[in-house]
Amino acid sequence: MSYILFECICYYLIKEYHHKVFLYINPKDTIDTSGIFSSCLKLLNNNSGKNMDKFIACFKMEIYKNHFRRIIQGSEREKTNYLGNLLQELDSFLKFFNIVEDYRDEITEVIAELVGNACEHGHTDCLLDIDIADNYSKSIENNQQKKFFYGINIVIINFSSILLGDGIKEKIENNNFKEERYISLKKAYNYHKTSFTESYSYIDFCNLSSLQDKISGRTYYSLSGGTGLTKLIRSLQEKSDMNSCYVISGNRCIRFIKELLNYNKDNWLGFNQQMDFFNSLPDKTVIVPCYIYFPGTAYNLNFIMKKEDMNNENN
Repeated sequence: MSYILFECICYYLIKEYHHKVFLYINPKDTIDTSGIFSSCLKLLNNNSGKNMDKFIACFKMEIYKNHFRRIIQGSEREKTNYLGNLLQELDSFLKFFNIVEDYRDEITEVIAELVGNACEHGHTDCLLDIDIADNYSKSIENNQQKKFFYGINIVIINFSSILLGDGIKEKIENNNFKEERYISLKKAYNYHKTSFTESYSYIDFCNLSSLQDKISGRTYYSLSGGTGLTKLIRSLQEKSDMNSCYVISGNRCIRFIKELLNYNKDNWLGFNQQMDFFNSLPDKTVIVPCYIYFPGTAYNLNFIMKKEDMNNENN
């Protein structure tokens, strides 16, 4: 996410302020940073000034080799099948890397939900960036055996005055709880609010609530809200050798920690070892401050998977 946010800054300087931007970068090639070699930033890595237009074009859209970039316009949500079209593009892109069908389905489901939320909840454009780091290896089992890995790196960003938990915050303040699941959410709020501090605040509760199954901040949503985003993320984490997944909004960050993404029998996510959203606070490792103020919502999802697991006989 760091270098893609830097892309956004460069784009704004060039597009809106007509500045010339030159970079001098020599990044290290690792499985979780290799995407920078496919980034439009490389077009600025000189002092000629000839690539500004190419940078703008590549920032908006690129499907080339291991890199997929799209900016989905907020106005596209008025098209009935804009997400369906995006899913077809994503599936074709991921097939090229021989990623097995089950994994492709889960990845595209996560992306579809987050892009849909960005366009419909944030009412703004959404930036989607995917890069596949292919053919990385490390020695394991006392350096006797070499294993090969894929890195699947996904960033979804929307800049908006509407933050992740704003819809839930509005519902709480307007006491807009009619359906049973939202009445239960109000009970959870009544417990959590007695323990709000600087490190775990009202805003954090609203952010966590927006990630609950069948809960949505949108005013016209009731039980059709949230479709299990965290379940999909956890499923991908289970298949991963390593992962780094988090969401930032405003100056708050929620980390998706696999061991803390277990649901109780009623499909409530406690974000804690107790799996209890009603009588226990989230684990202290889940919520951390974001040292910038991000105007909108941004997801960073990195998964590192063993290559042999992804190329099975059913592929």
